Amino acid sequence: MRLCCALVSLLGICGALPGQGRRQQVFDVGAALGALEDKVGAVPGDVQPVDRLERLLTDALQRDAMDAVEGVLQKAMIGPRRPVLLVHGDKKLLDLVQSVFDEMRREPLPLFHLTCTVLVMPAEIAASHGLSTIEVQEADMAAMTKLMRDVVKQRGTLLNLPEAIATPFVPFVAEQCVAAEGKRPPNDDENLRLRGEVLALSPEEVLCGVQLVRGSLPEDRTLLPEAAVSDRAFRLRVGTGVTITAKNDMTATVLWLRFTGTSTEAPKADKADKVGGR
Repeated sequence: MRLCCALVSLLGICGALPGQGRRQQVFDVGAALGALEDKVGAVPGDVQPVDRLERLLTDALQRDAMDAVEGVLQKAMIGPRRPVLLVHGDKKLLDLVQSVFDEMRREPLPLFHLTCTVLVMPAEIAASHGLSTIEVQEADMAAMTKLMRDVVKQRGTLLNLPEAIATPFVPFVAEQCVAAEGKRPPNDDENLRLRGEVLALSPEEVLCGVQLVRGSLPEDRTLLPEAAVSDRAFRLRVGTGVTITAKNDMTATVLWLRFTGTSTEAPKADKADKVGGR
């Protein structure tokens, strides 16, 4: 309570904001991130955890706030080492952010299981199946089975990436395994990689930020790739999937991502491997 009062006083902000029943709330980012880091280890990289958190929350949640405007989520500091997050918005947005912070302290810490299929096809095939390049769309198995059949008929690319077991807020990478070391992929479509970050919103729902790229990823996994085929953040419930569609000239690339469930067993790879996704 003292932390909130000090920051509100410092910034001259009232508890209730004008218009649309907006409010403000201060979240102690430093404490939450510190508790999470004690469990998963520090993630090396140039982008600070508070900046990655603000980025993911803004991208995934801001559209859920009524009449969302720029600056709904803002970083601030109390002292040189006490980052906080100041959130302006309606009660729905504040509750969602609170849920994320609550889940960061959950015991035991969950691991998120994600499966990914990439499909490359003529753009008219994607359009005929109602796939949009504007929004993230829900996708069920029946609809995706029909799409995959058409992709195979048109001799497009259907690439199943290995399952990703994501640790909360640790960047992960899913990429096709190469049988022989140093062997180049047979074509550019099969040189696709997925980078992402995941945070729990509840035991049944997560926030995902993912980037699909052709070619290499930055060695620093905290950095976003500069030339991503697609870059989206969204909410995803366990047992469901979404499609993210990108178009380039006459070709459409569709990412089908499914959240299959959670576990609490540690992956066999060590922490360094989890951060590098290898």
